[in-house]
Amino acid sequence: MTLAYMITESNKDVEILQKLLPKHLSEDIKFIAGESSYRARSLGTSLLATRKTPVALVLDADTDNESQIFEKRDLINYVLRQVSSGIPFQVFLGVPQLEIVFLQNKSLIEKIAQRHFNDLEWQLSQSKPKEFLETVFGNNQQINARIFSNINDEEIRILQQHPLIQEIITFLSSLITSSVAIN
Repeated sequence: MTLAYMITESNKDVEILQKLLPKHLSEDIKFIAGESSYRARSLGTSLLATRKTPVALVLDADTDNESQIFEKRDLINYVLRQVSSGIPFQVFLGVPQLEIVFLQNKSLIEKIAQRHFNDLEWQLSQSKPKEFLETVFGNNQQINARIFSNINDEEIRILQQHPLIQEIITFLSSLITSSVAIN
């Protein structure tokens, strides 16, 4: 049984979420990479309308401007609400990108990268996480693998404390609670 669909912009986003979400929450979740923000939103709308299964849509905000973030979230919520028929859904925006979850703890990313970052580098990391991680770790395909191969369970728990991951955990937990109450 699929408890919910979790739709992201890319396979790399799916990798991040599968690694950071607790197993007991993610085991009944079907992860789907939409291959772009537009395709992810379109897929979320289609699945919500046709499968009548909860949807968690995880996208990059691509900005840290609060009014633009509010507008983007509001527009996507409006579109999903039109087809939801009361089926739960939630839009999660990585601000400015999902990779920001790796950059909440400077000492942790410095340990993983095996180098220290000056204030200017750290400032760049917060405004352009993908670009920063590509610069630090090289090829985009290797970033997740390099990070996850260099952290332990305790450090994963640190990354799980990011507000975005906590919001997703809260949403998925509410679905499990609802599912148990119905059965």
